[in-house]
Amino acid sequence: MQLQSKNNLRRRGVALTHQGSRKLNQAKAEIEIAQNFKRYTLEALSEKTGLTPNTLSKVFTSSVGVDRRTLDCCFNAFNLTLLKDDYLYLEPQQDNLQSCSSTVPGGQMSLDSVFYIDRPILESLCYEAIQQPGALINIRAPKQMGKTSLMTRILAYSETLGDRTVCVNLQLADCEVLQNLDRFLQWFCARVSKQLDLPNTIIDFWNNSLGSKSNATDYFENVILVNRDRAASSRKNRSLVIAIDELNQLFAYPDTALEFLQLLRTWSEQAKKGDADTNPWHKLRLVTVHSTEILMPPLIDPSLLNTGLVIELPEFTSAQVQDLADRCEQEINTPQTQRLITLLGGHPYRLQLAFYYLQQQTITLEELLKNSAIAFGIYADHLEQQWWNLQCYPNLLPSFTEIVRQSNPVDCEAVQGFQLHKMGLVHLHGTKASLVCELFRPFFCDRL
Repeated sequence: MQLQSKNNLRRRGVALTHQGSRKLNQAKAEIEIAQNFKRYTLEALSEKTGLTPNTLSKVFTSSVGVDRRTLDCCFNAFNLTLLKDDYLYLEPQQDNLQSCSSTVPGGQMSLDSVFYIDRPILESLCYEAIQQPGALINIRAPKQMGKTSLMTRILAYSETLGDRTVCVNLQLADCEVLQNLDRFLQWFCARVSKQLDLPNTIIDFWNNSLGSKSNATDYFENVILVNRDRAASSRKNRSLVIAIDELNQLFAYPDTALEFLQLLRTWSEQAKKGDADTNPWHKLRLVTVHSTEILMPPLIDPSLLNTGLVIELPEFTSAQVQDLADRCEQEINTPQTQRLITLLGGHPYRLQLAFYYLQQQTITLEELLKNSAIAFGIYADHLEQQWWNLQCYPNLLPSFTEIVRQSNPVDCEAVQGFQLHKMGLVHLHGTKASLVCELFRPFFCDRL
């Protein structure tokens, strides 16, 4: 099916070049210094420029094209003139239809993806928080809800401020490393050092008599934080933002997880003391990301993951589902949108997969909404993954079985209801719980 529309051939706006981004951020920083280092929040910038926080986040991350007049407005607010070298036009693309039909959904979305649905309030909170000394942002949700995509946008925003950024994915750590705290902290320090282009001096630095957490703290203070500006640019005293993805990999090793989470909280608190001239920790910012299907072991105090800014990614709203449909060139009316949400929930991946196969003409909208055998085949891997997750916690099976067999919300014990909710299987309504989407019902009825 070939559809040609003005939207397919339009230019996707303009974005700041490195020069333009540096110029704008430098002007912003100079005013912040003149205001006794009072940082601009996105809300304050919105008042100053007359642009929405969502639009401003796109300007500062250069992740999505905006109108050139938007850049003019930002520059004028800081008494700057937008020059031709300060911006570039993004390449014309037949993006919506072509990309939606050629890219199978799943995994992290690139910064320039037209299919990334903004969550303006949450993103604004993250962009504001990451500028604060001792920032600790905890992003959590079930798998494929957009956690890593949000994390990369936080890092991209930090980079526009001139910060150094590092991302450590714990899936890269071997089991032998994760189960031993000393080995794990050495591995963690080595991964950060490598991304900062620092020589690995951990073995010479490590003092077994001090203990692994003390060694890691000293290594960070005396090596990593002191040398964070190494081989990057001429700007000094920049913040160091470290993102830790797949933190849930540690949950299988409760002792290591407990000690590491305590250490992160200690570092965050240390960074809030004093100022940048007297405290090297002042420039440290932390972001953690974990999937909630992997339940935290009882040994770990839940408050350790409730420190700082907690971001629990919600499902898409009806408006966001409609926005995604529009970007995929799918004509869908309001009643159909509501039926789609009933079937799939507001889960980003399930919705993206639906629009992908609709564009491929593998299935029709009516076949999908009827929860047909074709729909079952499309989501087979996703459903099996949910079943595997559930089997890891046999104590939840009786409660979940009752929820699956009832079309109305049923009474559920608070602890089990909360755990099923964290796994992305149910919605909570006070003391009652209901199945998160109708796609699950025939599948789990068969399994249970």
